[in-house]
Amino acid sequence: MIHIPVLITGERVQDMIATHRVRTSDKSTVGFMIDGVFYTNDYIRQNIAYVTNMSLHDDGMPEAECELPELDYKKDIIDKEYEKLASENPFVRDVQDELLAWKSDQMHQVLQLEGTRQVGKTTELLKFAYKNYEFVLYVSLAEDNYGFQEIVMHGATPLEFEKYCMRAGLPSFVNNSNTLLIIDEIQRSQTVYNAIRLMRRNVNCDIVVTGSYLGRVLQDKGFFLPAGTVSCCTMFPLSFMEFCRIFGAETELKTINLFGQSDGCAYEQLMKLYDLYIQIGGYPEVVKRYIQSKDIGECYNIIGKLLSTFKDESRNYFSSPREVEIFDVVYREALQEMCNEKRGTGKNAVETITSLAKANTELLVNKNEVSAAVVWLKYTGILGVCSLAVNGDLTKIVPDRRMYYADCGIASYLAERYMIDKTALTGLLAETFVYNELHRLFKVPYTRCKVKEDEVCFSVYEQYELDFIIIDRKDVIYGIEVKAKDGNSKSLKVFIDRRFVDRGIVAKPTVGGHGDTFDTIPIYAVGCRFPYV
Repeated sequence: MIHIPVLITGERVQDMIATHRVRTSDKSTVGFMIDGVFYTNDYIRQNIAYVTNMSLHDDGMPEAECELPELDYKKDIIDKEYEKLASENPFVRDVQDELLAWKSDQMHQVLQLEGTRQVGKTTELLKFAYKNYEFVLYVSLAEDNYGFQEIVMHGATPLEFEKYCMRAGLPSFVNNSNTLLIIDEIQRSQTVYNAIRLMRRNVNCDIVVTGSYLGRVLQDKGFFLPAGTVSCCTMFPLSFMEFCRIFGAETELKTINLFGQSDGCAYEQLMKLYDLYIQIGGYPEVVKRYIQSKDIGECYNIIGKLLSTFKDESRNYFSSPREVEIFDVVYREALQEMCNEKRGTGKNAVETITSLAKANTELLVNKNEVSAAVVWLKYTGILGVCSLAVNGDLTKIVPDRRMYYADCGIASYLAERYMIDKTALTGLLAETFVYNELHRLFKVPYTRCKVKEDEVCFSVYEQYELDFIIIDRKDVIYGIEVKAKDGNSKSLKVFIDRRFVDRGIVAKPTVGGHGDTFDTIPIYAVGCRFPYV
């Protein structure tokens, strides 16, 4: 977002001098540089008395007293904003490819970018916008100081957008595909969200909407889903591939032989990164802090603050403040349930954790309040769900039978906080890693999707439990067993023998290898290298 500094304070400021005229690609003047800062024509017009070498023309527009050198708005203003933002946030995220694919689609709709808080949605959207558009209109409904809701209340016409830009001190609204409108924190306004279709119909610019709690809030009464107008994209914490990219090991992850035939140093490098990743996870600010300090404790401080902020913000969406206080109990009981050797398959995971949390809290709350807190954590992306494929049958799915933390760093932080047994924790983090890496396979556009069905599942047959089961686009069914250390894979063998799965994979900390019944691969390759060729 181009921030327009205020020229006027309670006292008269020192006179300022215009140094450059700023033109757009069609050669129209959009504003001027004054003492190194860009100001729009309209903003200067309102404050012309404070600019020494400018006056108002007969048509009311500001004009310099002498000819000024020219700057290009895109190259010298917008591109500089991109360079500044990219310098402060240098991680190269895969979502940029998704955004470019959306922009390139001639029939593209309004894009709804979803994802939990602090995964980098706003940062990546602004990087994309500044790099690929000449005009960027960024609006945050968390601090709507210039009345964006008035736009939709008055018909969402180009004229209303122009009036908003004038109020906000922004360049004139350019109603074409060179402009990107970003509406952030859109969950805060039913009025604006319900006007998405109206905006799409009335203006010709590209539109992206985003918010941290959309998965849950949009189920509330009053929000109307604009079917046929919106396409969705989900953003997650850094994947292991993105994590390796930061540390210069992406090529090794993409090319390493999955069955032990590459150089040993490459396996060792990736294993060290995996060990780090399952401790700190993929929230960008946490990874930044580790790069700066190399201190896991400082990373946990960031995660603690993130959860605290999440808790404080969640109060805005609950009718009873005490429901939010249940989060700490739910976090602990969810961890304990994940650490169980055999997690129950008869009850819904939400019901199971609700019962445990209700039984183990001293707060005077009822079961519905606990359940509301659990469901909130699910829909806002703190907890992820895994369904049950009955007897290895992917046509017989029982939803939401397990839960995992959607980030290894959060699971590791909470395990440290609640003193979870170290032996159980090793297995928990391994499964959490695999779940999240596989889960991402289902959240890409159909044309690039490598899997079928809607979600990764686990399966149970008699007393045998298989960690994960998925099917690829060629209808090959994979049974995946996760091992944090050496051990037998009896359940996987049973599923193979019963022909419930076509190919068996053991994912564990190893260099990998072929076997008579199943193959073993390095655990860190389980998501990004699917289908394991």
